[in-house]
Amino acid sequence: MSFDSVTEKIAHFIGTFDLTIEKARLRDQYEEFTAVRRKAELDELEEPAKIRVKADLDLDPGKYAPLSYRFDTPPATPELPPAPYGPNFNTVIDLAPPPASGPPLPETDMGVAATSVIILQPQIVTELIGSAVTYTFQSIFLRDNDVVGEGDFRDVEHMMAQADVAAQVATSLHALPGLSFSITDYLSVEYVEAMAQEMQEPITVEIEGAVVYQFHGEEAMGIIVNGEHVDEAPEWADLLPAHHQPDDAEEDETPDALPVEWDQEEEAEFADGHTVIAGGNLAINEVNATVAWVDAPYIAVGGKAVELTMISQVAVVSDNDKGTHGGSGTNVVQSSTIEVQRSAASWLDQEGGEDEAPAFVHVDWIHTDLIVANFVKQTIDATDIDHIDTEISATTTLYALGDNELVDVTNILQLGSYYDLIMIDGDMISVDAFVQTLVLMDDDVVTGGLPGPIEGSDENLMMNEVSLTTEGEDTHQQMQAPMAEAMGLNETDMDALQDALMNDPMFAGMEQMRVLKVDGSLLQINVAEQTTILADQDDVHLSGPHADETEVLAGSNALLNAANVTKAGVDSVVMAQDGSFSDLLLHQASLLDMPTNEDITSMTNEAIAALMEEAGMPGYDNGIDPNGNDLTPSEMANASDGLQTMLA
Repeated sequence: MSFDSVTEKIAHFIGTFDLTIEKARLRDQYEEFTAVRRKAELDELEEPAKIRVKADLDLDPGKYAPLSYRFDTPPATPELPPAPYGPNFNTVIDLAPPPASGPPLPETDMGVAATSVIILQPQIVTELIGSAVTYTFQSIFLRDNDVVGEGDFRDVEHMMAQADVAAQVATSLHALPGLSFSITDYLSVEYVEAMAQEMQEPITVEIEGAVVYQFHGEEAMGIIVNGEHVDEAPEWADLLPAHHQPDDAEEDETPDALPVEWDQEEEAEFADGHTVIAGGNLAINEVNATVAWVDAPYIAVGGKAVELTMISQVAVVSDNDKGTHGGSGTNVVQSSTIEVQRSAASWLDQEGGEDEAPAFVHVDWIHTDLIVANFVKQTIDATDIDHIDTEISATTTLYALGDNELVDVTNILQLGSYYDLIMIDGDMISVDAFVQTLVLMDDDVVTGGLPGPIEGSDENLMMNEVSLTTEGEDTHQQMQAPMAEAMGLNETDMDALQDALMNDPMFAGMEQMRVLKVDGSLLQINVAEQTTILADQDDVHLSGPHADETEVLAGSNALLNAANVTKAGVDSVVMAQDGSFSDLLLHQASLLDMPTNEDITSMTNEAIAALMEEAGMPGYDNGIDPNGNDLTPSEMANASDGLQTMLA
């Protein structure tokens, strides 16, 4: 007979209750049993709380008195131990060669007074340096093309094609077609001489409207900004747009007594108001290198001594804005600083007669080429083409469509050894080459928003900067006969080489000589290629009750290519048997398509349009400014990027 549902639940409850009571009763019985068992075990002990340790030790306390906490005071005038009875030996340290013969030692009543002469030959233990080669490749690729709302927007693919063509135009404006990243090329003196020949030939730019400045030799020394010698180089931090400037307000370091959860402070970007950020991008390529690998006050070269320095800086800008924004403008700065500082070898200022020859010579031998090379290639390719068509009707509005930060940084520190003399059987080749390219496409179309930014407040900044500092000035002179003879000696004639150097009048006055002998060539290379390309062609269409109050940030882009290289060394006398050659080239070129350069706007458009036509790119007949008929139907731009929108 089955129970009904209510009766069954009551029976189930009663059974569960009985089991719970029984479980508790058994637990009490178990705990009582455990306590009784433990009590029985403890009752067998005499005193459970006392622990006794037995040790069979028989020590006499009288023999082991406690240590004194005081130390015995030493005597004020300690006495020397008595002199031993026997021969008296005097030790003399002499750096001069030992005498071939001498008078007999005198005899005394106490024994024989013997003189022991110890000849010290100081040994220089050095870690032989080798070649140091670095390759650094850094690349940033960004596509941040946002679309908010639907509207008549320009074609993104067309504008990206314009940026690619502008980059090709910038490449054609450089002094040399391209730099080699192969060490084998620079080890060939023929290749370096061909490079020097190209540097000496006049460089012609076929693109109309381009502004080119060129400086050769001593004219390129000093600080040159946009083709003019100045007294002080501009600072990147001082030129930054206001959007990237740090907040001048000093932070209050006083701790807040209130809990963090009660902090109601709002950051500036989230303050009340209406803002659309379609620009504000930051792109930086930076190289910092300090090279102090090997140098000497005297350098002897069996072949040629060639030193080349080449700086090529190019900037291409298209900044034609349309609409109510009024235009942002672009500040282009191309800066070059080349300095040579005197740095005498301080260790040569030693006491001693000026006519004394070195006491000994230590030679480090390298049986191949010695290479110190740094190759750096940095590339930033970014597009921030933002399209927005929206109504501004909220209390607070912030559209952050741009504001990207792209940074490549390379830091190199190379520390080696200094010598008194470097002997090179082959050639000594030194090449410093810097190629910097900046391309900015910032053709904006803005309708709605505030009438326009305050002059310079939304301005773009483009800066190419090279700083090359050489510590140690080289002077060239003809190799004398003693040095020429020493250059012909090999490692099997080490004694003859040391004697030749010790007897060379050029090194008189040195107490010791450290020499580096290179059987091959000495190659010192610093090559940096930096390219920054940014397409920031925005379409901003605002409507609604607060459209006229909205601040539109369409510019404020900051682009930097910076190379800072310091070559640390000492003043050197270079003696090359096959002669010496050096050249310096500074090349600064710019192609600006902005309202302030209306005379070259049409020529720039024609140049880029011709290249686009040759490349078969779409829309080549529209130019690079936003005047062309390159609008797409609204249904082609129906994507919405709501993640970068904040409304309150």
